[in-house]
Amino acid sequence: MTPDLTCYGAEIKALADLAGDFELRSPMDVTTWYRREWTAIADILGFAQQLAAMPTAIPTSADRIVAMNAMGLAAFERSLHGRTGVGDEQARVQSVALRQLAATARGELWRVSVDPTTLETGACYPMSGRSFRAFYPDTAPGYLGEGWSGPPPRAESACGWTTPLVLHLGTFPWVYSTRLEAVGPGLRWAARTGAPALQGLQLAVSLLEPHQNLRQDARQVAAIFQHFRTHTAPLLARIPTYQPGRAEAGRLYRRGGFLYVHQGSLHVAGLDGPRGRIAAPAYNYILRRFAGFFAVRRATLRALVSLGAEVQQLAQGSADPCLRQHIREVARAG
Repeated sequence: MTPDLTCYGAEIKALADLAGDFELRSPMDVTTWYRREWTAIADILGFAQQLAAMPTAIPTSADRIVAMNAMGLAAFERSLHGRTGVGDEQARVQSVALRQLAATARGELWRVSVDPTTLETGACYPMSGRSFRAFYPDTAPGYLGEGWSGPPPRAESACGWTTPLVLHLGTFPWVYSTRLEAVGPGLRWAARTGAPALQGLQLAVSLLEPHQNLRQDARQVAAIFQHFRTHTAPLLARIPTYQPGRAEAGRLYRRGGFLYVHQGSLHVAGLDGPRGRIAAPAYNYILRRFAGFFAVRRATLRALVSLGAEVQQLAQGSADPCLRQHIREVARAG
């Protein structure tokens, strides 16, 4: 049966359609869809050359989606070699924090919020005899959330944390609501050791795998998308729709739901609003991450009865009422 995504909001089906529909039980569909997604990711994050150099044959003995994600991540890792970023101590603390956050996300991996003093080293790293925060404190109103100072840490912070640590891992490397510049802040996590940038992308694309997608409460993703849509819609309204034959070189347009610069660079374009500037690459990437998540959710629900008892039990035990509702409808139809 066709999954009804409107449980998450009236516009969620149209959002998923931006990423394209596919049949999870079709190896050709899966290969085509995930290859297209990785191409889009690589184009924005700057590792298209490394991705093109990866093997095109997909192992049949392993899970096809996991294998394709592994190849994409390997290409991304190669692109990080030699890239300047955070120091080794900061990278080590970031890596440990990301592992702890992933282990305790409990259905809300897309955006995680935690008392930083409960993390190892308190999310602080040493440098020149002082202690610094390993992540940016993101509490001001932005495009991904209203900002929230939250309860103060329960323990005294060695590096000055006075708010929760909030990271939008689903849209990595744009992990902060108020820093949507052309280069995602998470790309600056690259370092010689620890590779927190690689961990960040690994967590983001894990949500494109059916098992992890079902573990994520999609209500959180839908709510953040609604916020993003609400605060970018007035800015988009000022941008003309692309019309072939009538476009001006170098001008920013709306095209197929995304931003497009005709005969020019997308990386210098953007939208300016009361919450600051959102670079065009950031807008396109973030929108595609939302679309991709719900496209995978739709494909997974459609194929759920064929994915095995473990996956069905995962769906049945979810805190997501829309997911449980679909399970009941499948049971009645079957």
